[in-house]
Amino acid sequence: MLKKAMLSVACAIGCAALAVDTGSAAPQPGLLTGRTGQDRAIRLQLKQDSVQIKRFTIEARCRDGSWLIIEESGFVPTPLRQGGRIRDYQFGSTDKVWIRGRLQGRGLQGTIRVTDRWGGVRCNSGWVRFHASRG
Repeated sequence: MLKKAMLSVACAIGCAALAVDTGSAAPQPGLLTGRTGQDRAIRLQLKQDSVQIKRFTIEARCRDGSWLIIEESGFVPTPLRQGGRIRDYQFGSTDKVWIRGRLQGRGLQGTIRVTDRWGGVRCNSGWVRFHASRG
């Protein structure tokens, strides 16, 4: 009887441990700052149901062999999808920006890509990784 009671207690403790959520809490709304894979700055504003890119700088390779350093800002908010994911495409008069990412741990990580024209030359950054978290 004693062994059976101890087994029940052990199972209850083990079952309760399995029910505990081991994932970390989602980041609180606020400014996220970080770096890209090109070691350049990126800033995003995390809101309850969206993420807004505030500013970032990225290097893009142009078809004529030159490099273009692009400073981007002025984005509309990107809605958060299920699981804290984001995926968006925004464009201006000469540039196009794609962003994909996911809220993980204390921040947001993902990839970003920019295409732009400088004069008549097309430039493309390719997919660049980034990670941003609360300062």
